[in-house]
Amino acid sequence: PGTGKMADVGDGDGEGATVNLPLPPGSGEVAVLAAFDEIVAPAAIRFEPDIILVSAGYDAHWRDPLAGLNYRTGTYHRLSARLKQLADQLCGGRCVFLLEGGYDLQGLSEGVTDSFRALLGEASGEPGGAAEAVPGLGPEPEEKVRKVLTEARALHQL
Repeated sequence: PGTGKMADVGDGDGEGATVNLPLPPGSGEVAVLAAFDEIVAPAAIRFEPDIILVSAGYDAHWRDPLAGLNYRTGTYHRLSARLKQLADQLCGGRCVFLLEGGYDLQGLSEGVTDSFRALLGEASGEPGGAAEAVPGLGPEPEEKVRKVLTEARALHQL
């Protein structure tokens, strides 16, 4: 708590190497995939990593009470597939996922399983697939997300 502000960009020799994207409450798949494609991937390409380490937290799942975000099970699959593709492109496929957390056991188990499916090149196991609506999930705060991404792109010169 209290960390991850956009202005926190690192210190000393690491200044500029930290990219925080505080997505607004209610953000889901559209927001996080846009953040990955528009900010995370270009920043990683510029950084030229030797390995990608993923602090794999699953508390952004819509079932989880903590983060106030609305990632679907398949969102984790699509993010993991993008991370794998980025690792293949930038660092010989070296990518390590470290389980961080998630407080809803069903959302956690589904998210972890779908992440590994993506890393193995398998299809998502999301019930009903990405096109099926999840009861209770409303529209994403697109205007607020766009503002965060615009600010991050300017801050990090992407």
